[in-house]
Amino acid sequence: METKKSNTGLTYGLISGLASILFSLLLYLGGVKWFISPIAYSGILIPIILAVLAGLKQKKTEGGYLEFGSALKTIFTCFVIGTIISTLFSFVLFNFIDVPFRQALTQETTVKMQGIMQKFGAPQDAIDKATEESLKGNNYTFGKMMLGTAFYCIFWFIVSLIIAAIIKKKKPEFPAPQV
Repeated sequence: METKKSNTGLTYGLISGLASILFSLLLYLGGVKWFISPIAYSGILIPIILAVLAGLKQKKTEGGYLEFGSALKTIFTCFVIGTIISTLFSFVLFNFIDVPFRQALTQETTVKMQGIMQKFGAPQDAIDKATEESLKGNNYTFGKMMLGTAFYCIFWFIVSLIIAAIIKKKKPEFPAPQV
């Protein structure tokens, strides 16, 4: 039974990673504006939907019952595998396939950041300092992207706890009497 649990999480994690790559490719083809648009934020639904499906599949596999721990393991595995695949794709895209796109993305996010800071009334020297920091160096190094992945995994663990609590179904200790 243990192998089915990890296989479900792994399988759906791979699907989640591939779906995230396809979504990222669509955003990439749409250009920098699409990559930082509100449409891009809807991409967070991809791993959530697939993690729920993984949990439900595991529940079905186990005869309609799923302990909280098993649900959490399956769902979190799905999130972690999908996030790692998506991150690795982004790393390759931004550092090897299209470095000018990465630079344009950095430029555009800096402009957005400046606008937000101005809306909130930040002093100009703070805006200038944040702009300088944002444009300095490569924000898409392997280390920085893995750090981002670690933070995502903390977020996904919290989401996994919620999903697992919702879909769990404890097997009764005694079978229901036949009437």
